[in-house]
Amino acid sequence: MVKEIYKGRIKVLTEIWGLITQSWESITREDVTEMIKNAYIRNNIKPLRGFNANGLYEKELISLYVVGKYGLGLFEENKAIFDKLLDKEQEYENISKLILYGNVLEAFNKAGNSKDVLARALRTIFTQTIFSFESEDKMYKALRNLNESTNDQIKHTAKSFSRFYTAFKLAEGIAEGSIRDKLTYVATKKAIAISIGIQYPLPKVNYVALIAREVFNVNKKTLTRVLGPKV
Repeated sequence: MVKEIYKGRIKVLTEIWGLITQSWESITREDVTEMIKNAYIRNNIKPLRGFNANGLYEKELISLYVVGKYGLGLFEENKAIFDKLLDKEQEYENISKLILYGNVLEAFNKAGNSKDVLARALRTIFTQTIFSFESEDKMYKALRNLNESTNDQIKHTAKSFSRFYTAFKLAEGIAEGSIRDKLTYVATKKAIAISIGIQYPLPKVNYVALIAREVFNVNKKTLTRVLGPKV
């Protein structure tokens, strides 16, 4: 079941799909990105993000892809739309499947040896997970598989994304109200790290605070109560 905290986001993306199916032949990928941006701003929804604020709305095409394919079941009957407007997202998912199968070097090669593209593939799994279309185990498996690689760039991506995922889930917990104090925050952070099951630098409070503010609109009073006065 989709968490309450994401229902508004998914509703907006569903509405965008309604517009796309009516006009897809006459619009571009850039037009779709602009549609997402305008709809998010109107509805006070922030893009999913970590530290990197570059191309935030273009990255939200992954959210649109996931909702269209797994939430609305549009892929089979509307493949022409996906091929025209979301071809990159299809490629990210193909790379993510290679990661999950344990073929991480092949995945990295398919990503053009780009850590950014590899992270986009992980974002595909991440989005499926937070929207409750897949279990968190799928995310953990992908991160563990990447971390087992002897390639430094692949290993770095696993550690970096693990830190982001941990920070995001902590921010989500603060926004939902399941994390209300420092003790619960620390316990939850340790629990997430154990679930991921690899060694990686745990996120600092400023990283969690940034996501809580910029994605979930959590106010300073709440952040100060949970994370301390320095946020």
